[in-house]
Amino acid sequence: MEHNGYVDLLLGEFKHYKTRLAHGGIQKEVQDLLLDYGLEIVAETLIEGLSRVKRCTDEGRALMSLDLQVLINGLQHFVSINVKPKLQIVETFIKAYYLPETEYVHWARAHPEYSKNQIVGLINLVASMKGWKRKTRLEVLEKID
Repeated sequence: MEHNGYVDLLLGEFKHYKTRLAHGGIQKEVQDLLLDYGLEIVAETLIEGLSRVKRCTDEGRALMSLDLQVLINGLQHFVSINVKPKLQIVETFIKAYYLPETEYVHWARAHPEYSKNQIVGLINLVASMKGWKRKTRLEVLEKID
């Protein structure tokens, strides 16, 4: 399997961001802080995008994991801080797709780092792709409110 092209574009943009910081006359400590914030924004943007996916197969979800690993490895080449912990939140969100339907209420409560809309998007996707009954989906959504 090959990763999606958006990963290469994202890596290129982040490298450009780092280069601009390096040539902007900013102290190294501030550069590192801004890179850290940049990683958080990348993670949040990925989660927001993933939460809006309407259809996905198990293979598609595996490809999302591959994309994330390629992104982490690529970022690690030009960022001095450890990237993986910053993007762990994305990996956790991707893996939630594979949970049994009985676990989503507990998972949602255990992960306040995700917005309600992100969790609702995930549950709607899983319910659609795994063939949940409408009643089951509505009960799960009601319990996470």
